[in-house]
Parts: sequence; structure tokens; C-alpha cells
Amino acid sequence: DYDVHHLQIRGLNNTPYLLQFWQDRAVKKNNVRPLFEGEGFSREILDAMPEHVAILDQTGNILTVNKAWREFARMNYQAPHRSLEGDNYLQLCEESKGVGNEIEAISRGIRAVLDGTMVEFSLEFPCSLDNRTQWFLARVSRFTGSNQQRVVITHSPITELKQAEKEIEKLAYYDSLTGLPNRLLLNDRLHYALDWAHRERESLAIMFLDLDHFKVINDSLGHSAGDQLLVAVSERLQNCIRKTDTVARLGGDEFVVLLPNIKRISDVSNLAQKILNSLTTPFKIKDREIFTSTSIGIALCPDDGEEAETLIRNADLAMYQAKEHGRNAYQFFSEEMNQKLLRRLETETGLRQAIDKKQFTLRFQEQTLVETGQVQGVEALLRWEHPQKGLLAPDAFLDIAEETGLIVPIGEWVIRSACEQNRKWLDMGLPPIMVSVNLSQRQLAQLDLFDVIEDALATSQLDPKLLQLEITEGSVRGNFDQIKAVLYDLSNLGVNIAIDSFGSGFSSLAQIQHLPLSRLNIDHSFVSEITNDSKDTAIIRSIIATAHNLGLQVVAEGVETERQRSFLKVHGCDFVQGYHFNKPGPAEEITKFLQQESARQASGD
Repeated sequence: DYDVHHLQIRGLNNTPYLLQFWQDRAVKKNNVRPLFEGEGFSREILDAMPEHVAILDQTGNILTVNKAWREFARMNYQAPHRSLEGDNYLQLCEESKGVGNEIEAISRGIRAVLDGTMVEFSLEFPCSLDNRTQWFLARVSRFTGSNQQRVVITHSPITELKQAEKEIEKLAYYDSLTGLPNRLLLNDRLHYALDWAHRERESLAIMFLDLDHFKVINDSLGHSAGDQLLVAVSERLQNCIRKTDTVARLGGDEFVVLLPNIKRISDVSNLAQKILNSLTTPFKIKDREIFTSTSIGIALCPDDGEEAETLIRNADLAMYQAKEHGRNAYQFFSEEMNQKLLRRLETETGLRQAIDKKQFTLRFQEQTLVETGQVQGVEALLRWEHPQKGLLAPDAFLDIAEETGLIVPIGEWVIRSACEQNRKWLDMGLPPIMVSVNLSQRQLAQLDLFDVIEDALATSQLDPKLLQLEITEGSVRGNFDQIKAVLYDLSNLGVNIAIDSFGSGFSSLAQIQHLPLSRLNIDHSFVSEITNDSKDTAIIRSIIATAHNLGLQVVAEGVETERQRSFLKVHGCDFVQGYHFNKPGPAEEITKFLQQESARQASGD
């Protein structure tokens, strides 16, 4: 006569097992060890399981354990896991309080399963075996045997799973190169720090760091050297901060430092200076001494924002201000910067719409011979017909167009429109004149610039010699050889090349003399300061003489008075341009003026 018991347990990866036991009713019920006597096959199955299995009665006494549990108990000296048949597991848990929180938690879980408040309980716990930490998943579940409540405990080894989770966490939350927290972990810590700061009414700071001229190191020494530098920089940054602070790498050469619990702003500025000093000390990379520096932007909570995204954005904006002020410096965020950013975003959005909606127009200003006053050419000047702000000069948007690359499609439109307008004047029977168009540095780097200009001339059927391209001194600096090649290609096409606003930059005459130039435009700032004893008059005389020695014609920009014109005439300036003659006007006004000039010349006046 036998009692049949069914026991369902879960092993590794939540794998279910169903065990069936046949118990001889003749066996004394108070005998603990013979619980499974006579069920040899079931015992073999239980012992074959890789999980550690123990069965407890409703008082916590261990009725039986399998082979894996027994071997685990012999190796493990941390009670109550060393327990075997006949021991009271719950009592051992009570005696082991203070050894680890996991033991107490397992004890509570067993009691909850026994009294029916929980169906199943599970918990991960570590054990030290052979001086190594091994992880197990403990599961506690209830079943009924001989009309009595029983509890089965299983320990499933999960060390490899924990290691895999750790590696996954490392990949997800840490930068693979430097080992620093990445953007995801930074956001987690920043949100936690913000919650704490709001609750405790404390301040925190965000530093946004960007290495100065990092691209030069990558380009000159290679990306492996750049990576070594980033690792070395991350180590120095960690040596500068407190234990409660966080250094994170966002990517590239951008780092963020989170500073919770700020008492004084001076502490933040002191740390910023400490970082600057640390990073200016040379690095030893590939047997070379590499010098670098960083620009730091700082945003404070709650003054500069109370949201994570806002603080990082404002610190980033302040960092760019630090770069504009000479680099190797730190800059605190200000509301003025924020307003500047908003205006910039508004302008950029407006420019993109202006390109689609064709809101740009040209204004023209004539260039005349100083000796005769005869119009020899016009300069095409870009204007933006803003739907709300009216007619905008380039000063209001050109820098942003250059930064965003929008100057490329805008500049192409200017070139084509200027050529088309000059063609219209020729078709009207007006004398041929040269139209001048400004090229930015971004346009000079444009790979298809030659094709754009060639196509504009072909489409308008304009003689190349009636088009002049003006470049600034600043656009010549940098990749001189590439720019020189581009300008020679354009010169061979037949167009004229001029240096615009000469004297406002720091170009080298040694470089300029190797460019295919035909004209040199004196910057208006010198012309506006013309007086009898002004230093600027000496500069102007020197520019005119140097240009003529190089075989270049000279145009003086910004001429507003007769006195200025007379001075320029006396000292041999070739052309003048400015409000003294006419303000820039739309094509219709310039057309009438050119028609009047043509009629006057025809009559011999």
C-alpha cells in the first residue's frame, strides 16, 4: 500500500521538473530519513539534477537533500547552506543573522511560502567557494505530501549568467575606450542627482569639456594616438574630481563632469582651473610629447536649468563661448548665451525656409573709375527679404549660413542670379560691365565650385571676363595650396579674382603674390578714417603702392565723402565704391542709373 506524491520544481533557466514518489505506508511517519526509501529510481533522478535540492517540512526541518546539495554543503562554510538532513533550516537562518542580508531574506521567503502568503519565492545570492565568488538563484515553492505541507528549495548556479549580465551592463553603460560612464549612465546619475538636489534644496553643476585642436592630433599622428590621448585625459580627469563626482565620455573628445552637492560656486571654478592646469601638462604618447588643452562650459542647477537636457545643453553652449574667448578656458552659462542660441536657431530655421521660398534678393552698388567717374562694374550684394523683419543685410545671417553650410546653396544662387542680371543688361544694349560676387571660405572648399561657375556662365551666356569673384584674406589662410589650385582653375576659365576687404585680416603678401589676382579691395575701415595726419592714410598709400607693384588694380570700398575720393585720386587709387556715389539698390534702380550713364556718355557729357 503506497502513497503517491507529485513534486514540481524549477531548475536553471526556469526549467520545470516533475518528480513522482511512491511511499510505503508501513514506514513510520515520524522517521525523517526514510522519506524517500523505496523510491530508488526517483532518488537517482533527484541526484542527477545539477541544481541543489532540499525538501523541508512545515517546521523547517530538512527531510532530504540531493547529491548536488550535499556536495555544495561540504564545500560551503557559510551557514545555513552547509545544512543537511535533520537540520532545521529556519533555525540555522535565525542563528546566521548578520552574516548576510540574503540569508534573512530567504528565511522570510520560506515562511511566506509555508503560511500561504506567497506561492513562490526567489532570490539571487553569492557564495565564496575556493576563494571565488559563485552566484546562485534560490527558489522556494510549496507542495503537499502525505496530506502535509512541504517546501522544496533549489539552488541553481548562475555565475556565468551574472558575468554575462555584467559584461552587457558594461557595454550598455560604460565607454569601451576609456571605461568611463557613457551618456546613458550619465543620464541615470544626473537624474538621480537632480531628484536629490530638488528634495534637499541643494545645487549641482555640469561641466562640458571639449579638447582643443584634437582633430589635428588624429590627423597628424593617427587615430590610435588620439585614442591613447583620450584614455590619458580620462585618467587625469578622474584624479581631479571627488569620489561623489562623475566623469563621463559622450563620444569623440567630449567629456562631462557631474558635480553634485555644490556649496560654493568658487568650488566649481577652482575645479575647472584644476582641470585646465592638469590637461596642459604634456602627455607622453608614442614616444612623443603631446600638448593639449580643453575648453570648459559650466551650467548650475537650479540657476541655469532644472532638467538634465537643459543643463547639458547650456553647459555645451558655455563651452563654445569658452572656445570663442581663446580656448583653454572655462565659461559659466548666462541667459544672454541662451538668447543668442535661440536667435541662432531661429535664424537657421528661417534660412532653410528662405532657400525653399526664394526669399533672397540682390542689391547692386557701382564701382567707378576715380579719374572719370565712369561706371566700370557693380558688386552684387546679398539681401534677405524676411517676411517679418523686412530686408536684412548679410551681417544678420551670413555667419550662421557659413557655419551650417547653407552658404553653399545660397552662394550658388547669388552666382547664377548675378550672371543672369548682367546678361539682361547686355541684352538691353548697355555697355558691358563686370559684376563682382563674394565667395566665402566654405564655398572655396566646395568640390564642385568650378562646375557651378562654369555652368552659370554657360547658362547666362556671359563672357567670363565680366564676372569677378571676391575672396577675403581669411579664406586664403589654412589650406593655401588647395585654394590656390581652385583659384587658378577659375582664372584659367577667364573670370577675374580679387582680394576683398584687404587690411582687415592678417594675410601674407608672400602668399598673395602667388595667387592669380587682378584686383585688391581696400577695407572700408581704413577709408572711413582718412584725415590729413591719420596713420590710416599711410597704410592706404602703402597698400596702393604695393598693389600696383604686384600689377593689381585697387578698389577703395566705403567711400562716403568727396574728401575721401579726392585723397584716393591723388594717391593713385583706380576705383572707388561707396555711398558717396550711390547706395546699393535693386536691379531696377541700377538699370535706370546705367541707362542714364550710358546716355550721358553717348552725348559726350
